[in-house]
Amino acid sequence: MSERRYSPLATLFAATFLFRIGNAVAALALPWFVLSHTKSAAWAGATAASSVIATIIGAWVGGGLVDRFGRAPVALISGVVGGVAMASIPLLDAVGALSNTGLIACVVLGAAFDAPGMAAQDSELPKLGHVAGLSVERVSSLKAVIGNVAILGGPALGGAAIGLLGAAPTLGLTAFCSVLAGLLGAWVLPARAARTMTTTATLSMRAGVAFLWSEPLLRPLFGIVMIFVGIVGANGSVIMPALFVDAGRQVAELGLFSSMMGAGGLLGIAIHASVGARISAQNWLAVAFCGSAVGSLLLSQLPGVPVLMLLGALVGLLTGSVSPILNAAIYNRTPPEL
Repeated sequence: MSERRYSPLATLFAATFLFRIGNAVAALALPWFVLSHTKSAAWAGATAASSVIATIIGAWVGGGLVDRFGRAPVALISGVVGGVAMASIPLLDAVGALSNTGLIACVVLGAAFDAPGMAAQDSELPKLGHVAGLSVERVSSLKAVIGNVAILGGPALGGAAIGLLGAAPTLGLTAFCSVLAGLLGAWVLPARAARTMTTTATLSMRAGVAFLWSEPLLRPLFGIVMIFVGIVGANGSVIMPALFVDAGRQVAELGLFSSMMGAGGLLGIAIHASVGARISAQNWLAVAFCGSAVGSLLLSQLPGVPVLMLLGALVGLLTGSVSPILNAAIYNRTPPEL
C-alpha cells in the first residue's frame, strides 16, 4: 500500500505515543518536583489525589465532549491546555510565583484534559486502521504495544532526565510532548463532530452508575478494588518518592523501580489472561492483596538496588491481575444494553 494510506494512522500513533510517554515521565517528575518544592509528603499526596479526581471527571465527560465538538478540536485543546498547565509549573517556579495551591491548580487543569484527549485519539483508530488496510485486532495490538513501551520506558527515561536536567526542565519536556501530540492529533483527526448525543451519553453513564450501585457483588468488589488501586497508586506516586528523597537516593533508581513495577504488572496481566479462569477471583485477590502488602512492607526499608528492582517487579506482578478481575466481573454481570 502507498505511504499516503499508512501516514494518517502512523501520525495518530505518533500522537498517542507522545501523549503516553509524556504522562509516564510526568508521573515520576511531578511527585519528585512537588517533594522538592514543598518539602512535604502531605502536599505531594494532596497533589496526587487532586490529579486522580480531575482525571476521573475528565473521563466522565470526555466522550460527550468528543461527540459534541469533534475529535480534532478536543485533541488540540487537550494537548495545548495540558502542555500549558505543565509548562506553567517550572515557569512560575523560576520567577518565584509558584504557590502550593497554584501548583495543585496546574496539575488539576492538566489532568482534567487527559481523558478527553485520549478519547479523541482512540475513537478514530479503527477508521484509520481500515484506511491503512489493517484489522481492528492489529490496530488494537499496535496501540497496546505503544502503551506498554510508554509504561516500561517512561519512568526510566524520566529518572534519567531528572538526573541530567532536573525535575523542572523535565516537566517542560512533558509539556512539549503534550502540545505536539495535540497538534498531530488535530492534523489527522476529523474536525467536525460525528454526532451530537451528549444527553444520551450522560444518561448512559448515569444508568451504568445506578446499575453498579444496585449490584450486590459488583458494588463491594468495585469499592475494594478502588481502595486497593488508590493505595498502590499512593505508594508509587507519593510514598516511594518521599522515601527516596528522605534517604537521598538517586532519582534514576526510582525511575528503574517504576519501570520494573510496570513490567511486573504487564506480566501479571498476561498470566491472568492465560490461567485466570482456572483460579477463583477470591484466591487471585487474596494473593494480590496479601502479597503486595508484604512487598510494600519490605520496600519501605529501601533495600539495595537489585533487591529493590526484584521487589518492584514482584509487587507489579501481584497487582497486575486486579484490574482484569474487576473488568471480568463487570463484563459477566452487566446487561448488554449497558
